[in-house]
Amino acid sequence: MQDPDPVLLLCAHGSRARSAQVATEEIAVAVSHALPTTDVVLTWVDVQEPDVVARCEEFADRPVVVVPLLLAAGYHVHKDLADAVAGRGHHVVTAALGPHRGLSEVMARRIQEAEAAHDDDAPAPDLVLIAAGSSDDRAVADVRRQAEDLAELTGRSVRTGFVSAVEPAARRAVAEAWRDGAHHVTTVSFHMAPGMFHRDATDAGASPVDGAASPHARAGGRVTEPLLVDGTQVPPELVNVVIERWQEGVTALAQRG
Repeated sequence: MQDPDPVLLLCAHGSRARSAQVATEEIAVAVSHALPTTDVVLTWVDVQEPDVVARCEEFADRPVVVVPLLLAAGYHVHKDLADAVAGRGHHVVTAALGPHRGLSEVMARRIQEAEAAHDDDAPAPDLVLIAAGSSDDRAVADVRRQAEDLAELTGRSVRTGFVSAVEPAARRAVAEAWRDGAHHVTTVSFHMAPGMFHRDATDAGASPVDGAASPHARAGGRVTEPLLVDGTQVPPELVNVVIERWQEGVTALAQRG
């Protein structure tokens, strides 16, 4: 009998917002459908339980690939998840989901949705990508690489701003885009699901800005939905990124022998 695939531990950050919890559950279901012979199990690094340490112990006798359901690799990936698999030669942690072109493709669709009523005769809005922020420089670098990829995909200027920990802060980044001469600004929420960080991005993007040349600044700009939208299908691009990370983890385990 063929050995079963390694367990895929899909590790989210964790949230108290029910909308974010549901979104995470929906990703797990979508990945399970795409990998029907693989045990796809949810776990969390914070807030919710069972946490990743408990899950690794639960599957101590099986090979495990931990895929961080995180958009950038900061402390949680490099410390918390690394510690969870330490000493377990048949457990491995993959890279975070981002940066990845698949995430840019989802954001590009969210931009298109947010700008559906945009006047085609006006210049395309400038983009400001708002991420959660991290004290880990590696996570910040991931976000900036993701913004560069989004700029390449859309052909537009993309600034970055952060909800916490890093400058420029979200409101400042949006205000600077307006004051530097943007006719319209679309704020891109680089967050997995609805929740506190997405609300902060929305507040920053929709707030009026004084001192800008464009009259539209006083009404605030457009803001995209997060990658996952309530009541809609999980984006196939997102599922594909998870599967790609999973395959990388399976390969890493095979190389360990």
